Amino acid sequence: MVNKWTWVALGVAIIALASVVFMLTTHHPASTGPTTGKAKLVLWVVPWGAGNFTVPNWATPGVVLAYQCNDPGASMPWINWAMYLIQQYVNEDRPVFINIFCEIYQPSYQWRGTLNYIELPQFIINDLKRIDPTGRGLYIGFSEEAACVANATCRASMVKIYGELREQFPQAGLFYYASDGESADNVLALAREANLTLVGYDIWDYRYVNHTVEVPGYLMSNLKTIKDTGFNLLIGEVGFRYCDEYAYIEPASWTRKPTWNCTAPAVYMNQVLGELTSQLHPVYIGIWAWNDPTFGVIFNPYLMSALENYTKG
Repeated sequence: MVNKWTWVALGVAIIALASVVFMLTTHHPASTGPTTGKAKLVLWVVPWGAGNFTVPNWATPGVVLAYQCNDPGASMPWINWAMYLIQQYVNEDRPVFINIFCEIYQPSYQWRGTLNYIELPQFIINDLKRIDPTGRGLYIGFSEEAACVANATCRASMVKIYGELREQFPQAGLFYYASDGESADNVLALAREANLTLVGYDIWDYRYVNHTVEVPGYLMSNLKTIKDTGFNLLIGEVGFRYCDEYAYIEPASWTRKPTWNCTAPAVYMNQVLGELTSQLHPVYIGIWAWNDPTFGVIFNPYLMSALENYTKG
């Protein structure tokens, strides 16, 4: 099994050797070609990733604001990092997505989707208000809160938090995107009750059909349901292990041993973006992730080129 830091080291080596390759990848023959689409891309930046936070101008920066849900004060290094980064992007007059991860990191990891409670401490709201008291240009929200959204009491607490965010940041957009197992009815209930700006799902399930990676029908159906209801559609995350020929198998796993191939994920990304754009026309598509040690776009110039080409239409 490949240690995730070994992935980082290998990725950095690719960057060091890829300056010429990068120039050639815009017309790589294995690609299905640049996708004509108008969705804006959000590149998620994570606190546990590599230290390159310079999101290119062709994408919108998205900052993961992660903290220990039952003890937010224990996560101050990550919180301070996120606030610094948000401030930097705001100073550049760029829109910024803020993805709030209320999870358990210590003593062992618990995914937020399993928690039946959610907390947003006041000091985080205060820190964000110091960056911009109106929220202009900010999109603030939660994601993959499966257990909470399915529980009426917990969902009501989420609606209350969204209400406070709307009151404190009247010019901000508010979003939620679900994980693939969440009921579209529950997601829509949250969206209506919280009056959300952007709603959708992430994509961590794929099908490989006739040499093409596709989004499974049940996910496309859920996304279409949201769009047909009248909400602006957000594809929260599309991601692939950055240099794995079989990145579409167990796609969310960071422990699966890769079959090293750095062109394949770029082809898969192009195929999935093309399908989502042509069939659903989302407003934003989030890319997981900019600097993650397993999925990081910065470690694969082929992948970066495919994304940039998409934005050029």
